[in-house]
Amino acid sequence: MNSDKKINIFIADDHNLVRQGIVAILKNRGIFTIVGEASDGAQAVRMVKELKPDIILMDISMPLLNGLEATFQIKRDMPEAKILILTQYENEEYIMQIIKAGASGYVLKSSVSDDLVSGIMALEKGGRFFSPSISKLILDGYINKIKGQETKKESPELTHREREVMQLLAEGETNQKVAVKLYISVRTVEFHRANIMHKLNLHDMAGLVKYALQKGIIQLNT
Repeated sequence: MNSDKKINIFIADDHNLVRQGIVAILKNRGIFTIVGEASDGAQAVRMVKELKPDIILMDISMPLLNGLEATFQIKRDMPEAKILILTQYENEEYIMQIIKAGASGYVLKSSVSDDLVSGIMALEKGGRFFSPSISKLILDGYINKIKGQETKKESPELTHREREVMQLLAEGETNQKVAVKLYISVRTVEFHRANIMHKLNLHDMAGLVKYALQKGIIQLNT
């Protein structure tokens, strides 16, 4: 980027004091020009399409049209638009929705004075930016998702009937008693039992009981 070129900024936030604070932070840097401001999402969409700023600073909670929908509409009509979300919400659900809508960054208002300029410069260079606590939230969510997938792979899913049979067997019931309680034949119980053992890679009743205890399917009597 040419060092003499100013970065044109558009600010959308329904709080006048917030907009004034952002303007104060950016003007002190000398490389930004505030080309427009909006106090609601609908106004932001109209003005951005007309002004075509380099960077759009967008609040999530605004009247008439929230920041999420405004971001979606702007990116739909202007795919090249670079939008940095400014919000007080440190919430993974908001983050995922905003990313899906097309925003390139997410900065908490509580850390605006530290992260705002870094976020703008990252977006101007074609990158993304998230406040450190938001980055951690995204990473933690990703790790938990991976762990959940691994757990799912490690724990083969049993059918409802197989879980019923397993619980009764683990509680010490015989095949005959299980058949009576579930209104099925003994042969069907044996079939389910074989499937359970195969799915869980178990070889005897002791292993079945241990598995049921670990998964909370049965409990030890105290």
